[in-house]
Amino acid sequence: MSQTIITSTDIHNKLANSYNSFPEEVKKAARYVMDHPAEIPLYSIRNIAIKADVNPSTMVRLIKLLNFSRYEEFKSIYKTAASKLPVSNFTLHAEQLLNQSGNQFFGEHEAVAYKAMANAFNDKTYEGIDLTTSHILKAQRVYILGMRGSFSMAFYLHYVLHFMLPEARLIRGQEGMLLSEISHITNKDVVLVFGASPLSQETTNALDKIKSKKPVVIVATDEYTSSASTHADIVIALGNETLNFMPSLLPYIAFSELLVSRLIAKGGKKMLVRIREFEEELAKMNAYVRPNK
Repeated sequence: MSQTIITSTDIHNKLANSYNSFPEEVKKAARYVMDHPAEIPLYSIRNIAIKADVNPSTMVRLIKLLNFSRYEEFKSIYKTAASKLPVSNFTLHAEQLLNQSGNQFFGEHEAVAYKAMANAFNDKTYEGIDLTTSHILKAQRVYILGMRGSFSMAFYLHYVLHFMLPEARLIRGQEGMLLSEISHITNKDVVLVFGASPLSQETTNALDKIKSKKPVVIVATDEYTSSASTHADIVIALGNETLNFMPSLLPYIAFSELLVSRLIAKGGKKMLVRIREFEEELAKMNAYVRPNK
């Protein structure tokens, strides 16, 4: 097939229209190509197969179904289109949902959810969590940052940490106060940044300012090649699976819960005392409704 008469958009449309007719393994490969077009020019067919969690032979089969004789021919289409790819893929992901219906819908989403969670439960994430834990336990203060869609990730981690770390700070950036909040950061602090793709301009601007304060910067993002990683002392890559059209929160929540659990385990009795004291204080203020007996 001549690359002069087909574009990456044509390939995407063909994959979307034929998706339900593909065998299950080919569906996984097709979904990965549709979800990650920017990666096609960067990697070999073997690496793409690993990322898609399929055999290289399945990728070859998909290429043949698209009427390409070689992967390099297929890849060249994406090389040409790389500079024109959108910053985000919200609409493309939403379009895919239009092609999913019937009994397979929930099963396919369940598989994506498991795959998203697998990005948080692996040795590289555990290593990053252990390093992060050590830095947090030595830090004077812990700052947490998440802009736009990543704010909910930052808020959740801060909410849990404030039970056990009185000096935990959530950077909100409200009412134009972002620079004022960052100004208090020192080289004795830890800053944990959530930066799911597409990375917001506010996040990169904040990271530029934060790095100049010389704290330990930990970035939880989707890929080790994320532009947010250039600012980081520790990068924790959690993948970019999606169950709708936005990046899934599942691996980021799992990461946060693993981190908190590790902090309690390594923080010892001092951490337990803080949690108990805070819990007792909340009880005195009737913060929670008592269960019926």
